[in-house]
Amino acid sequence: MRMRMGLLGGVGLSALLLLLPGFLLGAGGPEEARKAGWEEGTPGRWNSLPERKVRADGDVFGAEVVLAPGTGVIWGKSSKKTLQPGDTLDLEFLCAGTNRTSRDYQRFGEHFPLSVTAVFGEDSVSLPWKKRVADFFRAVWHGFSPKGIRLTYAYGNVVPVGSMYRLGEEETVFILAGEEERGKKVALVRNLREDFRAAYGRDPKGPVTRILVSAERPSRETGAIKAQIRLTSPLLR
Repeated sequence: MRMRMGLLGGVGLSALLLLLPGFLLGAGGPEEARKAGWEEGTPGRWNSLPERKVRADGDVFGAEVVLAPGTGVIWGKSSKKTLQPGDTLDLEFLCAGTNRTSRDYQRFGEHFPLSVTAVFGEDSVSLPWKKRVADFFRAVWHGFSPKGIRLTYAYGNVVPVGSMYRLGEEETVFILAGEEERGKKVALVRNLREDFRAAYGRDPKGPVTRILVSAERPSRETGAIKAQIRLTSPLLR
């Protein structure tokens, strides 16, 4: 996930969110998230921030957004916790649409309307130096990803629900929802240690160093979509 600072944008949040069933948050905003240790920015170089509500408290993070084309937001919370056997991400997604222009399989071409990423910043995959250099110069244009191995849980577009695939050598994506789930609440519990083993064939070598929550709609899309996300995890404490 790439993270850059952005400017406030979007359309009337309150009226649009009344049309979307699900888990409404009540009052909340970016300042509440900052007090709970969350940083806010945009996932792409050219995004502006959507209109949004945020609630964050202890091991729970929730957000409601209206994603107009060209808007996006990413929240990040730093951590340094070695995984325990029962550490999970309890995820709830609700989205009124998908990003039809997203190239879900292609690094820098993926634009998930909702996603959550666990970053293992002290872990890595052995890559040739030429590959590292090439990735660096691509990231200069597109935005830098957090250092380390990343597990991303996403609301996709064309990739079948239940898929697991590599998005670059150090990021693995798990597609939790797609077109058939639009407008429906999707609730899943993911065991991070088990997912890391499935993706890389071993246990992680270090702790989870960051949790990222992202919502994005590319400028090539037509119309705004409403989305809600709720994350509960002991890693947020």
